[in-house]
Order: sequence, then structure tokens, then C-alpha cells
Amino acid sequence: MKLLHLIFRVLVNAYFSSADPNLFGSVARRRGKQNIANEYKAMATGTQDQIDQIKAENPFESAGAKAAMARASSGAKQMQTRMLNTMGAGATPEAIVGAQGAASQALGSAAGEIAAGAEANKANQISNLRGEKTQQMGMYGGMSASAEAERGSGWDTLFKGINALGSFASGAGQAVGAMKAAGAL
Repeated sequence: MKLLHLIFRVLVNAYFSSADPNLFGSVARRRGKQNIANEYKAMATGTQDQIDQIKAENPFESAGAKAAMARASSGAKQMQTRMLNTMGAGATPEAIVGAQGAASQALGSAAGEIAAGAEANKANQISNLRGEKTQQMGMYGGMSASAEAERGSGWDTLFKGINALGSFASGAGQAVGAMKAAGAL
């Protein structure tokens, strides 16, 4: 039974557990970087939600469009009133219908210009948000790659430390040897 338990532990340790212990904080750094990457991804998701919301907006529902429509409507009504006043009491039905048509045409033209401006503004906002989302996803990708690069970096740090320690010991040994040869020790 002990042999079976030993074989099971060897299999678990060899194939199912990480070979990278939390050596010199590499696991903590990797987790921290992955958390930062996830924050960038969440920001990109929020930006996409804003893009979707702007796409669904009616261009005539913005405050600027409503104000412009109110001004255009008021201007068209004033123009129609002036035209009717200049025609006087002897105006023919054709002239009255013509005045109403001109007022309606002016109002429709203003509405078209307002809609075109609102659509251009909407497209500009979407373009800006797409650029922001691209930057956020780029930061997410870079940080995720950096987090993956942390795998095994603890061992690299350990071996660099051993190499530096060996160089220091070698230099110290050479200094002591030189001092012995000079008779100082």
C-alpha cells in the first residue's frame, strides 16, 4: 500500500503540480500582472458597452439636436406668418399652400442638416471609443504576455544571484591570495 501511495504522489508531483515555486516572488508578480491585465480587459468591455450605447442612440434625442429643431421650427413658423401677412386678405389658396410648402421645406432642410451633423458626431464618438478600446486591448495583451514571461523567472533570478555570489567569492579569493603573496597577511 505504501508503494502505491508513493507512486501516486510521484505522479501528482511530476505531472499535476507546478514546477515553478514562489521563488523570489515570481508567482506573486505574475498574479499581479494578470490582475492588471484583467482590469484593462474590463475597461475595454466597458468601452464596448459605451460604443453599443452610442450606436443605439437616436440622433434627434441629443440636447443639441432638440435645441436646433426648436430654433428651426420657430424660424419656419415666423417665416410662414410673415409670408401670410404680406399676402394680405386677398391671398389665393394657391399662394397660402405655397407659403406652407416653403415653410415645410425649410423645416425639412433644417432637420436634414441636424440629422447629418448628429450622425457625423455619433460616428466621431464611436471612432474615438474604438481607438480607446484598441489601446486598452493592447495594454491587456502586453500585460498578459508579461505575466506569462514571469513563469520560471524566479529560477532565473536565483541563478543570477548564484552567479553574482560566485563572482564575488572569486574576487574576494583573488584579493586574499594577492594579499598573501604580498606578505600583508
